[in-house]
Amino acid sequence: MKGCVVFLGLLLVCVAADNGENSNLLRKPSCPDMEEIVACPLNLAPVCGSDGNTYANECTLCAQRQMTKMDILVAKEESC
Repeated sequence: MKGCVVFLGLLLVCVAADNGENSNLLRKPSCPDMEEIVACPLNLAPVCGSDGNTYANECTLCAQRQMTKMDILVAKEESC
């Protein structure tokens, strides 16, 4: 029984470590299919861009992508 508890504990540690690695994956933002973004909502839902900048929300990141013609990705769903 003690061996099972140790095994399950190690398994839990491995699963937790694996989840931490996946949190650093970049993803493409879901930008509207428009030639030019005119206005973004004012909601505050910060995202960290792959360029190292924090954007107020995903729409403002999309607007920056359009303006600079750079492929800025979402690095994480919070401030940088």
